[in-house]
Amino acid sequence: MKNFTTAMLALSCALALSACKHQENAEETQKDVAEASADANADVADASRDAANTAADADKKVADAANAGADKVADAQAGAMDANADASYDLAVAKADGALKVAKELCDGLPVTQQDVCNTNAHADHDAAIANAKAAKDSAEHSAEAMKK
Repeated sequence: MKNFTTAMLALSCALALSACKHQENAEETQKDVAEASADANADVADASRDAANTAADADKKVADAANAGADKVADAQAGAMDANADASYDLAVAKADGALKVAKELCDGLPVTQQDVCNTNAHADHDAAIANAKAAKDSAEHSAEAMKK
């Protein structure tokens, strides 16, 4: 029983240490960065496509409103501005999320002593990008609301 307990303790320690942070080798980091970049590019492409579709739909609604009468144009333009603000925000978030994924993979390639600072900076950059996107969206929505009045 004593040998079993000692063996279990050794196994537990080995498993615990294997879960610790480690510096990835250059090949692993390069592969992870390439995968993260590809994922980010795909996400940004999807968001760009959605934004273009949103803009096209909004333009059609404005044109339809112009045919229906002048009073409908302002509402349609405001709606288009809202839709474009949402699409632009989604695109900015996709870009920020992609940049964060890539940055985190790059951080994993650094020595362990530098990884925490690198990850903190990556998250700070991500948070700032999201905050800027939110501010732009809020401003556009405020302008759209003013058009309705």
